[in-house]
Amino acid sequence: MTNNQSPDLSENFDDFFESSLCGFVITDGHGKITRMNKCAANWLNDIPSHFVGKRISDIFSVGSKIYFETHLWPLLRIQGEFDEVSVELADTGKGKLPIYVNGYERRDENEKPVFMRYTLFKATDRRLYEENLQQAKKLAETKLNLEQEQAVVREQFIAVLGHDLRNPLGAVISATELLKRSEHTDRHRKLLNIIQSSSVRMYEMINNIMDMARGRLGGGISINPVPVDLEALLKEVSNELKIANPERSIQSDFKIDNVIQCDPGRIAQLVSNLLANAIAHGDSESPIVLYAETSDQFWEITVTNEGKQIPDDTIKDLFHPFQRGGTASNHNGLGLGLYISSEIAKAHHGSLTVTSTEGKTSFMLRVGL
Repeated sequence: MTNNQSPDLSENFDDFFESSLCGFVITDGHGKITRMNKCAANWLNDIPSHFVGKRISDIFSVGSKIYFETHLWPLLRIQGEFDEVSVELADTGKGKLPIYVNGYERRDENEKPVFMRYTLFKATDRRLYEENLQQAKKLAETKLNLEQEQAVVREQFIAVLGHDLRNPLGAVISATELLKRSEHTDRHRKLLNIIQSSSVRMYEMINNIMDMARGRLGGGISINPVPVDLEALLKEVSNELKIANPERSIQSDFKIDNVIQCDPGRIAQLVSNLLANAIAHGDSESPIVLYAETSDQFWEITVTNEGKQIPDDTIKDLFHPFQRGGTASNHNGLGLGLYISSEIAKAHHGSLTVTSTEGKTSFMLRVGL
């Protein structure tokens, strides 16, 4: 420091008092203001000298003034201090300013008050933070209540599908099967076939919607893994699709050496979905290839068909509900097959992926051991 410089300000109380970014107010023992710093005066839209001689409570809003006189002033006289009390400064045209105030009473040797010091801190940010916390808590509680309500609706939805719709439809299918065993004219037999095929299709759609509900709204598709002869299972599914689609060629290529653990019904459903998708979207003149392989580390099933490439923007949403497995539009279904197949793969701790190039598309289920 040179001789021309001012003294060190680190010990200068006046500089600290006036330059502070928080408000300082000093009163006499009776609560009348003797000194106020610029910061506090600026918050009140005035200059410090205009507050000298006024009671400290006069700088607060009406509600805070009453609270100060009835609670804070007696508290200060009894225990000599208080801290972080939330009040509001008087409205001076800028609106009420929320603050936190600390109070300290200095007494003489006879315990008589000599002066009081008050420190004021803006509470805008902190109060906003607390309000945001309260709002977040309310939102969390509302979300929890909504989720609980949705859980009830979810269970009711699945129950309606499983009982109120599927069971009566099952009765229609059974009754139709019994009627077909009787003697009928060709016309009646044709009508019965239509009723039966439509009912079966509706039954399958309801099952798909139930699976979708479990996957999207519930805890996922449940499975019951047991030891399975995968080759026998795949041949059975393949034969069913061949009978239903005699004009299509389905070729098998199996390298299965081990018995695997899986849910046979769900894996049959997955493979049936993939084969049906290949039949619907693949080149009708080219064979569909059903490939399966087992090893000590994994087992996999792949369905490959020839045909147009699936666009990239379609692939990214392919395993979402109500999406189609290709570009054809003249096929039945709700677009749930690939989504349900993906959920079945997840239930087996595996993955279902698709690769599509010009002329060939493959869906592969891969499950690690």
